[in-house]
Amino acid sequence: MKNTAASLANKENIERWKAVIELEKFGQPAADYLIPALKDDDRWVRYLAADALANIGAAQSVTPLITLLKDPDQDVRFAAASALGKIGDPTALPGLESVLKSDNAYVRIAAEEAIERISPVR
Repeated sequence: MKNTAASLANKENIERWKAVIELEKFGQPAADYLIPALKDDDRWVRYLAADALANIGAAQSVTPLITLLKDPDQDVRFAAASALGKIGDPTALPGLESVLKSDNAYVRIAAEEAIERISPVR
């Protein structure tokens, strides 16, 4: 896992996103490397890190994912909203609700679906 994490950290590696996909295979222990990747300069690294964290159920990533809902890239905001829905932590609801005012339909739909997954049945 350390070699893969080093590949992700190497800013000269133009295919760092591949390291994110590999790290996901390590499960929960990879969260220590994937959470910092949410702040990466490469939008695809951020996007895939959000997805990977959701897939491994990294509850400790909820707060950084909420922050990612304000990312300048709509694809990254979509991935963050979707990831929060998969993780299912109710603390994400206020952040997701703020995205409902987003100008991007895909981001809004991802936030709506996440809120439905997290919210108790009414």
